[in-house]
Amino acid sequence: MVARIVTATKPPGGRSEPGLDLYRGLVVVMMFVVHTRRLQPAADATALEQLLRFFMWTEPYVAASFLFIAGVSLALSHGRAGSTFLRKALTRSLGLYALAVVLFVPQYGVELPDLIASPGILSAIALSLAATCLALASLRPDSALAIVALSVLVATAWLDGRGVSVPGLTAGPGGAFPLVAGAALGAWAWRAGRPGLVTVMLLGAVGSVALLASGARWTTEHVSLYRVHTGQLALLELGKASPRAAATFWNHSALGALALLLPIGATLAVAQRVGRRLTLAPLALLGRHALAVYVVHLGLLGVADLTGLTPKSPAQTWLAIATVTLVCLGGAWLLELRTAGRRRDTPPAGRAAGDTGADRSLHRRT
Repeated sequence: MVARIVTATKPPGGRSEPGLDLYRGLVVVMMFVVHTRRLQPAADATALEQLLRFFMWTEPYVAASFLFIAGVSLALSHGRAGSTFLRKALTRSLGLYALAVVLFVPQYGVELPDLIASPGILSAIALSLAATCLALASLRPDSALAIVALSVLVATAWLDGRGVSVPGLTAGPGGAFPLVAGAALGAWAWRAGRPGLVTVMLLGAVGSVALLASGARWTTEHVSLYRVHTGQLALLELGKASPRAAATFWNHSALGALALLLPIGATLAVAQRVGRRLTLAPLALLGRHALAVYVVHLGLLGVADLTGLTPKSPAQTWLAIATVTLVCLGGAWLLELRTAGRRRDTPPAGRAAGDTGADRSLHRRT
């Protein structure tokens, strides 16, 4: 379904990396599958259902990939933004956290402390961005990034060993604390170049061996108490009094987060190689506008849940996934046109807005 289009390797406006866009677009589509499948009731293990279950099994990889890519993106912007880097990165982190709080209410209601401490994966990304950008802005960024990653993994291992559930760290929708290490290592690996990516993959290999040898789990489960509501959304029942019931959320274990660095590093290496030769245009487009696409797809699935248009079978789920993907592609395309228009309207650096350059030579103008 995705057309391969040979293009120049330079990203639009020089603001992104083709391989990174492809990787981000891939995990965005995988996220569509995971979230849409949650709306479907249990089904027999047909071929279509088995494929859906495979994507559900890869959800820890999807979440970890988003955080690793976020770290890489921060390292890229750190080299380009100059003195404004820290302010912009912290402002973005605050915006992501606020958006996570807004999106938490329709799904789960007003549940404390999770509403504030653990509202969703966007809050985990916000925490990761804040920790990583502060490390990048320090006097010794590489050492600071390594300290952040090591501290997070050690703290997670301590919590895992004691079975402790802490909202925002290990429990709740945003309890993805070990993935902060992934963001820090993503930034570190990008700064170090190919040796850095190889080192991260070796760490992942060590984590995988340790995980398999010890029989430890890739993920852990933590319980929160939420008010009971029908369907996937609590939006229509916010004012109703209802009993609380256990809601289980999974989180990466410390070893699981470390082991995932191997497939994540390998995927990024392949995406970079592919991106230098050709661009899978739809995937790259989704990747460049991942945040907007994330919000739109949650809105579409929420409307489907409220109107009773949720899929009833694996075939309907795949049809819903295709629909969500096409709608999000359309929205991303409109955003791309808008962004391209802004770039055309912005004068080059060092030139006033009213300076058309008419008094300069037209030689080599393109």
